[in-house]
Amino acid sequence: MSLGRISEHRARVLAGLFGATTLVLAVALAATWVYTYQLLTANVKRPPSVSQLTAPISPLQVRYQLDVPGRGEIYPALVSGNPTDYWPVAILTIANLSDQHLLETVTAEIPEVSQTTTQTVILAPRETRAVRINPNLMPGAFENIEMREANLEVRASTPGNQSTFEETHSVYLHPVADIYWGKKFANSQFIARWVTPHDPAVVQLVSSARKYVPRGRLAGYHLPAGDSTSRVAAQVQSEARAVFDAMANLGISYVDSISTLGNFTSASERVRLPWETLHLESANCIDISVAYASAMENLGMHPVIVIVPGHAFVGVRLAPGSPEILYVDLTVLPDGTFEQAVARAQQWMKKTPSARVLMVDIAAARALGIYPIPEAPSQQS
Repeated sequence: MSLGRISEHRARVLAGLFGATTLVLAVALAATWVYTYQLLTANVKRPPSVSQLTAPISPLQVRYQLDVPGRGEIYPALVSGNPTDYWPVAILTIANLSDQHLLETVTAEIPEVSQTTTQTVILAPRETRAVRINPNLMPGAFENIEMREANLEVRASTPGNQSTFEETHSVYLHPVADIYWGKKFANSQFIARWVTPHDPAVVQLVSSARKYVPRGRLAGYHLPAGDSTSRVAAQVQSEARAVFDAMANLGISYVDSISTLGNFTSASERVRLPWETLHLESANCIDISVAYASAMENLGMHPVIVIVPGHAFVGVRLAPGSPEILYVDLTVLPDGTFEQAVARAQQWMKKTPSARVLMVDIAAARALGIYPIPEAPSQQS
């Protein structure tokens, strides 16, 4: 065989091999794409159709369980936030035992206490879902001064407003001044709700403090034009002293904590709101601290509440965002001086291990959406 024919034969063989290889690779690639697509779409849940959602389901194939955590106790100051150690008002567990999708509308209300909340839930076949129920409280709930019983009404219905579940459960509304600290003071940041800078009684306290500073000027962190910023700390100390003197002039004296009711007394406390402290001229350590912090925040400054084992006192940052804090222990009132108040607070800071010092920064709490307790009309009486 000539060299030309051999080369031509080899070319045909190589071309055949190349074509076969290309075909095999193409088939493999196509199979890989099909397999990958099946993997990606295998677990994708397609939304049920309208007919699937509205198809009737026997009541025997749906189970409901209403539970009221926290033994039904509601602390108004905690409901609007997201406390670390707290509970929803109720939990409705719905179990769909059928082979169809289930559409449920859950409504809940505490008459005369809360707004009506509505939630729509779609349960897949054989799915069980826990629906958290936490109705928004109406202003009247923040006027409550003693624990009282109320009724939680929960209703579930299917399309067409056909009622499938109705239950009324007793709950207990705490007074607005009660705080549930939680285990190891997990909810301590919510004491910022007791700091009420715009309360008329606090405004009056700040106004009366003007006579204890030069020229009656209470400017917070703001300095007169031309002054050095190094004078901010001195100005803060002067204003802190003025508010202290105004409180001393009221003759505020120490009283023990007000007892609380319910099943969580070991982790709860009645904290007097500033208007009550300033009106009655009596307070314990946490009461007087939130009243003083309210005045500091009214002046545009950044107060902190310091909680140590068995005690509480207050502080104010010497400049916006400053790590330097002036601490004041107001339990020296009514006869102690401002210097004694500062010295006593410093003693607490020195003798308490840092791991056991809990500091609530009011400005940081505001950034988290923890705002003052709403002012009740009864405060003005």
